[in-house]
Amino acid sequence: MFNTNYTKMKKILLFTFTVLSLSSCTVSYMNTKDLRENYEEKINNTKFLGRVLFKKDVKKKDVYDNIDVYLNEKEVKKNFEVIAYGQYTPLVIPIIRPERPRLEKNLLWKAAQKARKLKADATIIDDKNHFRIIKYKAE
Repeated sequence: MFNTNYTKMKKILLFTFTVLSLSSCTVSYMNTKDLRENYEEKINNTKFLGRVLFKKDVKKKDVYDNIDVYLNEKEVKKNFEVIAYGQYTPLVIPIIRPERPRLEKNLLWKAAQKARKLKADATIIDDKNHFRIIKYKAE
């Protein structure tokens, strides 16, 4: 009798621990300066295999030179139209692989990359996961 109650209690505690550890109950922020620095670093640092096999350094430079990245709509000084809405949601495994570091390192790059694929002119980051891809209007 004691043994069955003990195993039930272990199962309940294990289940509770699992649920709590896999839920995301954190409040975090991303510094815009860090976002910009990580974007610049991502553009300028390409691993050896990426450079040699896939010409990633050339592709990154192309994106960097042709796509403007804005963190606020007020920064855009030209008239524009939104051609697409995008979302970057990295694979998240709480505790092991949290979301914030992935977003800090890749959000601006992924948004710019998608804008280049759509032959757009710029991208505006709306919030921590969402962005707009814009094309400048001819004046």
